[in-house]
Amino acid sequence: MGLSKYGLASRAKALGCLWHINSHNAKDKCDFFEIVTFRQKSAFIRVYMRLILTFTRVLAICGLLFGSILCARVAQAAGITQIDMRVEQGAQTRLSFRYQSPNAPKVFTLGREEEGNKRIVIDIADAHLTRAMQAQAGNGGYFKGAGAITKLRYASRGENGLRFVADLRPDTKYLSHTYQDGMLVVIVAHLMTPGTGRANDGIPVPRLKNGSKPVSIKNVAAIKTVTMVDDGIPVPRLKASRRLKKAIIPKPKPVIVIDPGHGGHDPGAIGSAKTHEEAVTLKAGLELRRQLLASGKYKVVMTRTTDKFVDHDKRVLIARKAGADLFISIHADSTSSTATRGASVYTLASRAEARTHKVVSHQNWVLDVDLTRKSAPVSNILVDLAQRKTLTKSAQFANVLILELKKKTRLVGNSHRRAGYYVLLAPDVPAVLLEMGFLSNKQDEKLLNSSTHRKKLMKSVKTAIDRYFASAKK
Repeated sequence: MGLSKYGLASRAKALGCLWHINSHNAKDKCDFFEIVTFRQKSAFIRVYMRLILTFTRVLAICGLLFGSILCARVAQAAGITQIDMRVEQGAQTRLSFRYQSPNAPKVFTLGREEEGNKRIVIDIADAHLTRAMQAQAGNGGYFKGAGAITKLRYASRGENGLRFVADLRPDTKYLSHTYQDGMLVVIVAHLMTPGTGRANDGIPVPRLKNGSKPVSIKNVAAIKTVTMVDDGIPVPRLKASRRLKKAIIPKPKPVIVIDPGHGGHDPGAIGSAKTHEEAVTLKAGLELRRQLLASGKYKVVMTRTTDKFVDHDKRVLIARKAGADLFISIHADSTSSTATRGASVYTLASRAEARTHKVVSHQNWVLDVDLTRKSAPVSNILVDLAQRKTLTKSAQFANVLILELKKKTRLVGNSHRRAGYYVLLAPDVPAVLLEMGFLSNKQDEKLLNSSTHRKKLMKSVKTAIDRYFASAKK
């Protein structure tokens, strides 16, 4: 076999260099190290090429996996191919969505029954708008409404879902919804006949025959039994004795949400006489409800009416779903100092306001602000604006409440306090937390166990509520 340039001849030369390394000139040394360096470079190049090849294979595999996952997600997400709003006979508006998905949508309302539900929220998981539907909506992030619906807004929800919010006219109300065979249908009723301003009571209205001329204003003045409506069509007027009384739409009652603290496995503070905070707060809350309902001025919602535990986030959601005008959380305090006693009122501390943004984002709350695609800074500003107004109302009620409590019971120093309690975080619900006294103090514990004292205490709260809403009307 022939000798290659760096085969046996090279090895012999290397051995010779080793023998002469200490006795020959520098040139021999250089020859030796050139051979060694070349072999090291060759080995390094081979390893480097193998690494590049391995890395390329890994990238190819990752690309295939990512593409498969992306395709699977796109395939899993149902394309919404049709959104239709139309007015049907019977004074109803029909909102429909067409898409194929095994997951039923979640539909709920926000607003008061007395006013009609102002918004309908529709959550559709694993869904996306097709390009045609996106083009129909345009860059505004909403679809133009029809009939009872003024606007249909939408935004992304979670990783692969959509949330739609249908803004309703004041004279309308959500009736029902169904989802079957890839079609979601939501029905909204008109409480007033569209375009006329008259109640939808089913009473027929006389109309002129085809080709007849409408009565002129001059002629109408001479006819006492006929009046005119906006569309120029005469409507017979009943005699005074048979004239229908004008419908009086009662103003909606303010909604008060009462939140007795703790409950269930969470007893709260425990007094020296083994009084549990969860028990006295529930009794006080039920007493306040009794007094408010007896007045006939308010609609009252309780977060709990029995000895059960309710999560903090659920308490706030109960208030928001009820459209609360005021949220009152009732508690009893405790401290290591047995001499400390008296009531106090808490509102949200400024240092805790930043938590509101996280809560709103985490729970996908729908505020009375635009739900179109906003940048994070703009969304935070909108939440801040809502929260500023709410904090002002909370502070106003807290000040009135402290004045009334002072007439009936003892207060601690600095009775209006600030804290970051979770139940105070809703940016659109005025809220206070009332500490009725200290269970760690024997005198306060005895008073909180007294039904007479609780009635007197809740009478102060009820009076404060009356004053607060009376001043709001002015």
